[in-house]
Amino acid sequence: MTGLTGQVALVTGGTSGIGEAVSRALTAQGVRVGVLSNAPQDELDAAVARGDIACARQLDLADAAAVMRGVAELADILGPAQILINNAAVWQSNPVPESPIDLFDRHIDVNLKGSFYVTQAVLPAMISHGEGRIVFVSSVSGTAGRAGDSAYSASKAGVAMLARALATEQGPKGIRINCVCPGAVATPLTAPLRTPEGEGAIALLMEGHPSPRRQFFMDPVQIADLILFLVSPASSALHGAVIAADEGLTATM
Repeated sequence: MTGLTGQVALVTGGTSGIGEAVSRALTAQGVRVGVLSNAPQDELDAAVARGDIACARQLDLADAAAVMRGVAELADILGPAQILINNAAVWQSNPVPESPIDLFDRHIDVNLKGSFYVTQAVLPAMISHGEGRIVFVSSVSGTAGRAGDSAYSASKAGVAMLARALATEQGPKGIRINCVCPGAVATPLTAPLRTPEGEGAIALLMEGHPSPRRQFFMDPVQIADLILFLVSPASSALHGAVIAADEGLTATM
C-alpha cells in the first residue's frame, strides 16, 4: 500500500475489534492515528504506549459538543485528519414491544448521530484542503433485517444512507466517501453471540453460509484490509459505494 505515509487519520472506537485492527493497519503504513472512543482513558493510553495509535480521547460520541472538542484536540496534536473511519458502535438485542425506548435511542445516538457528529467536525478541514477520505462502518444488519435487532439494524441502515448522501454532497469538494457493511466478525461487540449457547444457532446459519473457510465469524483484520484499500489511492474509482464484506452471507438471504 502506498500514498498514506505521513497522513493523519481519525478512527472512532479505534482500540477494540475492527477499529483496533484498522488503527494498527494504518499505523503500520506510517499514518498518525488519533482515536475517539468511549473506552476508559487508561485503556486508550495503553494503546498509545504500545504504539498502536498516536493519541486518543475518551468521550461519548452521542455528545455533539464533546465530539467537536475531541476532534479539535486531536487536530491540535496531530494536524487535521485526511482520513476518517466512522467505526464506533453499540449493539444490544431489543425485541419489541418489550424493548425500552432508551435502548433504541442509544443505538441511534451513538451509531448514527455519532457518525454524523464526527463527520461534521472533520469535514471543514478536509474541504479547506480539497481532499479527504471517509469510510463509514455499517453492517449487513442494516441491509437485511434480523429479528430482535430493530435498533441496531435501523441505526446501521441509517449509517449506510448517510454515507451515500454525503458522498453525493461532498464528492465535488474532493471528499471520497464509502461504506463497508461487515458480516459476523469476531469482536467484543459480538462476544455475546460466541458462546456455547449460541453454537446451535450458528450451526443453522452455517448450513447456508457460502464462506470457503466454513467459519461464521470473520477476523477483524479482514475488514481492516478492505478499509485500508478504500482510503488508499488504489481505490480511486470507488465513491458512494456500500460494500458487503460478509464472505457471501447476504447472498443467501
